[in-house]
Amino acid sequence: MKRYLLLSILLVSCSTSDDDVTANPQTPTYKNVNYVTITNENTGGGSQFVYLKSGISESSADICYCDASCSKEIIVVSDLQFDQQSLNFRFKKSPSDNYTTRSSIDWCTRFQ
Repeated sequence: MKRYLLLSILLVSCSTSDDDVTANPQTPTYKNVNYVTITNENTGGGSQFVYLKSGISESSADICYCDASCSKEIIVVSDLQFDQQSLNFRFKKSPSDNYTTRSSIDWCTRFQ
């Protein structure tokens, strides 16, 4: 009987609750950057977006290759941040705006 009691106590102490098993996602670590360029060549000729912090020129940005039929859009923003863990970036078009968050996980991404 002692053996079963000891085994029961051991099993109960080794079990985990649902709270312990739930994934604990890491908190994003956004860092200020001057630009984020994303390119996806899988749709037609591809799509390219260049997010530039105000005052940064397009020629300063490292841009992934995009062929001649690739569409290109340049977005100038007041604040720009990138999280290397999630490959998400966020921006404010003007200082009073809330952040808009985008993912670059399926894109060729360059930032600085």
